[in-house]
Amino acid sequence: MTLTVKSQPALAARLAGLARGVRGLALLAVPLLLAVPPLLLWAPEVLLDLGLGQTSGLSLMHLSQQPLGSAGRARMAAASLPPVLLGLALLWQLWSLFGEYLRGAVFSPRALACLRRFGALLLALSVAQPLSQTLMSVAVSWDNPPGQRVVMLTLSSNDYALVLGALVFMAIARVMTEAARVAE
Repeated sequence: MTLTVKSQPALAARLAGLARGVRGLALLAVPLLLAVPPLLLWAPEVLLDLGLGQTSGLSLMHLSQQPLGSAGRARMAAASLPPVLLGLALLWQLWSLFGEYLRGAVFSPRALACLRRFGALLLALSVAQPLSQTLMSVAVSWDNPPGQRVVMLTLSSNDYALVLGALVFMAIARVMTEAARVAE
């Protein structure tokens, strides 16, 4: 037995509206995420102007003592792949989760699994982002002379908030799973 909200039409309508909105935002995010590695490869200044690659207020481009060549840009694009791939996986879990909500299946095994995976992927992203920034610092400064290369690891309150948010999602998934089990 899967618990649904279809027996409450007003709640089902509100939930369906929310689900459509979240799914629409997830769809919008996919091309934006997919654009990150190519932009880093061909026009990194575009993303750097938007704040990507900023570490403690310092642009990663300032770590290079010469204009960043194609090899450096390729290294930056490669370093961006783990967070981008995790972001795409997160969006897929959101799409699937809110697809279940759209059907009214809030406590379905699939919805609960999506919520659990979302939390786990968010936790993985909280680790991947600072590591990716570190790899980017190496990628940008790789062509500097020996002794001038940089490995920069920064952690911010945003990273902490991401870890905390991930753990909250994982806890909510566990509580909802237990509630569904008890209700059945």
